[in-house]
Amino acid sequence: MDTAITARHRTRHALPALLIAAGLTLTACAADTGNSAPSAQVGSTTTLPEKPASGAPIKIGFVSPEGGPLGQLPDARIAAEAATTYVNSNLGGVAGRPIDLVVCKEKEDPASARDCANQLAGAGVVAVVAPVTGQGDALVPVITGAGIPYVTSVGPSGAEMTTPNSFVLTGGVPAAFAAAAKYSGSRGYKKVVILVNDAGSVVASVKSLAEPSFGGAGVGLDTVGVPMGTPDTTPQVSAALGQNPDAIFIVGESTLCTAVLRSLDALGSTVDKLTTSTCLDQDVAEATGPAVEGARVISSAEVSSDDPDTVTFRTVMAQYAPGTDIYGFAFSGYQALLGLVRAIQTVPGEFTPAAVSEALRTAKAVPVPIGGGLTFTCDGQQVFVLSSVCGRGAIVSTVRDGKPSDPQVIE
Repeated sequence: MDTAITARHRTRHALPALLIAAGLTLTACAADTGNSAPSAQVGSTTTLPEKPASGAPIKIGFVSPEGGPLGQLPDARIAAEAATTYVNSNLGGVAGRPIDLVVCKEKEDPASARDCANQLAGAGVVAVVAPVTGQGDALVPVITGAGIPYVTSVGPSGAEMTTPNSFVLTGGVPAAFAAAAKYSGSRGYKKVVILVNDAGSVVASVKSLAEPSFGGAGVGLDTVGVPMGTPDTTPQVSAALGQNPDAIFIVGESTLCTAVLRSLDALGSTVDKLTTSTCLDQDVAEATGPAVEGARVISSAEVSSDDPDTVTFRTVMAQYAPGTDIYGFAFSGYQALLGLVRAIQTVPGEFTPAAVSEALRTAKAVPVPIGGGLTFTCDGQQVFVLSSVCGRGAIVSTVRDGKPSDPQVIE
């Protein structure tokens, strides 16, 4: 069989299992975020212009993972609502018209996700926006089946990354692995060990997606699975350290971050640490203290720099959502909603789902909100076989005083 076709089959079969990992990461981290006290915002803000929208509103749907035992991610919705107010009050709306944000809360289970998708499909919306969710495979078929474009900022599921009329505005999961690999190569690492939540075939799936990137960067890779909810990961961390890696890459929910960081600290390890943004959860910082310091965080957003787009984000959140933790998952609601707005500002004539879809498909090099210079182009050609992924690259930040700093874009 042709090697390209073989790779395509491996990738497609890996995606559903990777969704399991992403969904588990979301649910545990979301529950922690919902119970954490807000972080103080650090960094400069600015003054927003007064430019109110007028005319008939444009309805945009928003799926919010909250309201059930698994879905506790209100910060993403709050940030999307803040972004909507910003667009309506300070940007002059979308082509001069205000947004009417129609919110449906789902509980991070397939039944409630499908129910939200059906509600929004019948609500007269021109697009549906979703933050980070583990229910893409339930949401996307219903929404796109109704001819409505689906927009997200991360999109870990197979449906989100491959379905026509679905748009992932960043590089998502593939970009995170590619950025981690390139960063590792630039540091001269010879070996990296991934510690990942082990559920079903997740370990095999992570390996199939990560190994090509690390191999291309000349970095050896091994993957160690950790059963969900393991309170003491010392055996797994010891096994990983026994391979003499240059870095440990933590890929999983916030309790995995806490457990691994504690084990590394208890073992006296000074190995470099790579993490996903779940390790920025406030509970992780409080539980691990200095153990998280110096870790490199792989993400699609940066909220700490003096980049004008980031300063605007902090200003919008301070003005319209004061007290909300900007270091958690707030970025995913703000980034997806404002990214959609940037792509459809030039829609000619009436706003319809078809017109919005066409505007997204023809979007070229649109700046990703709080993306540190990343852009998105939704031509279906950005990532091999993942036709709905519109972006490339990711951001690597260093944890200092418990917060991400010194963001570096890697493409």
